[in-house]
Amino acid sequence: MGRKPNFDDKAIYAALGRILAENGQATLADIREATGLSTGSLYHRFGSREGLMAEAWLFAVWEFQQRFLAALNREGFAAGVEAALETPRFCRREPDLSLVLVCCRSSEFLCGELAPELRARAANANTLAMSAIADFSRRIDRPLMACQLALVAFPLGAVRMFLPKRPVPPEIDDYVRKAVAVTLSMG
Repeated sequence: MGRKPNFDDKAIYAALGRILAENGQATLADIREATGLSTGSLYHRFGSREGLMAEAWLFAVWEFQQRFLAALNREGFAAGVEAALETPRFCRREPDLSLVLVCCRSSEFLCGELAPELRARAANANTLAMSAIADFSRRIDRPLMACQLALVAFPLGAVRMFLPKRPVPPEIDDYVRKAVAVTLSMG
């Protein structure tokens, strides 16, 4: 029977987010230095730098989407507003994980060296959210593009004005709320 790892994946992902914000990139040496873990432990757990980045990105997407989808599952326009507000809220609640989402592009880890299972998970990571947005669009009888802009593009653009250099201020929520309400009322 193998030994239980003496590290927490979420702490590694958070360290990765901080490194990406500070350096714009992350090497295994950077992660090793930030976490105190050996390179061998990182390779054993994640297989490669790209594997670590993929796992961190997938974990952050999953953490974000749980609340986004729960909010979007409510009734009426208010569901869209609440779902859109999950973006800045997530950035404040999970600042290090949000940095992984903002700073880490899937093209950085979707390479030939990535395990096929991880590649498939990354390729399908947003399928559930996109399906939920399409369902919301039908429920409120609004164009899909309007819903995608309101629920994804506007909130993401708003937080990217601040991240990774500084925290997302609470005042952003009012602008997101207004942008979503106006966009969903059109059409």
